[in-house]
Amino acid sequence: QDDGHIMKDPVVRLYPGDDEETVQPLEDVVGEALRMHVAGLQFRERNAGVKIDEHMKDAGFDNEIGVDPDTGFVFGGNTSNCGTWMDKMGSSAAAGIKGVPSSPRDGSAVEIVGLSYSCLRGLAKLGGEVYRHQEVQGMGSLTTWADKIKDNFDKYFWIESKSGAEVDKNPELVNKTKIFKDSLNSGNAFTDYQLRPNYAITLAVAPDLSSPSHAWAALQTLQSSLLGPLGLATLDPTDWAYRGDYDNSNQSTDSTLAHGANYHQGPEWVWPVGFFLRALLKVGKLAGEDEYKTAVSVAGCVLARHYSHLHQSPWLGLPELTNSKGAFCRDSNPIQAWSMATLLDTLYDMHREAA
Repeated sequence: QDDGHIMKDPVVRLYPGDDEETVQPLEDVVGEALRMHVAGLQFRERNAGVKIDEHMKDAGFDNEIGVDPDTGFVFGGNTSNCGTWMDKMGSSAAAGIKGVPSSPRDGSAVEIVGLSYSCLRGLAKLGGEVYRHQEVQGMGSLTTWADKIKDNFDKYFWIESKSGAEVDKNPELVNKTKIFKDSLNSGNAFTDYQLRPNYAITLAVAPDLSSPSHAWAALQTLQSSLLGPLGLATLDPTDWAYRGDYDNSNQSTDSTLAHGANYHQGPEWVWPVGFFLRALLKVGKLAGEDEYKTAVSVAGCVLARHYSHLHQSPWLGLPELTNSKGAFCRDSNPIQAWSMATLLDTLYDMHREAA
């Protein structure tokens, strides 16, 4: 550890303005990013058009980001853009989906809310001597902003029953309970209520953001509904949009499958498993002795399957994803760095806990 001295290190900034380059301390770069999100920003992407995306519609290049002053939640994107890691852009003209994102995830994506909360808590913990931007105009102190996110998270994201969240615009769209919404205020509305693995990231980096009972119940839902032999399904198999087998060469006119449109609509990705296990262990410890014992047992069983695969893999690695129920996917990268990296994080957490 460097006790936060990295915050004073210089960072080369490209394009703080058109064709500009400047050097700033890391803490100033971070501080500006937080200030700009709170102030709000509307912009059109540099070189918008086929130079940077041959499929995206024109509206997708126009972006808006900001922070809801009432909840503290960061938001951004639109229904014509792929705003997160679930970034499959439709490319089949024959199927009528050229320029149509399969999962735009605009609004306040649950993992981005969790990551921003974790960021704010971490920066506040460093203190003013290490990170000097402890106040953000429009939000107050970093701690005040983080507290606002925590005070509102369960109210807006937790779905206890068919009546929806405590504060909910569209409770009639609830189709799964004991989950956290995947997003808030998305343009397509129904996508907020889809069960996806993304809140595992939230609970891994911010296990205290929700109540332990809610967080534990939500992780049990992920385990029972999404966990496969190696990966986590990217969409609930009971969802009407679920398509669990990925074929990037699909040349049909099926808008749900053409050109691999279902990349994040069901195939079981490996990298989120590391976040799921870390969340399970951290939340289990907060929830109680029995829950923690269960978490350790589940983590051991899941990791054993990955260990077995590593021994059988000619690549000596873990794949990007599998098809439904762990079936081999020919279009998956057979060895992908983040699949292994997040599981290494899990092993690191377990080793540190045991030490």
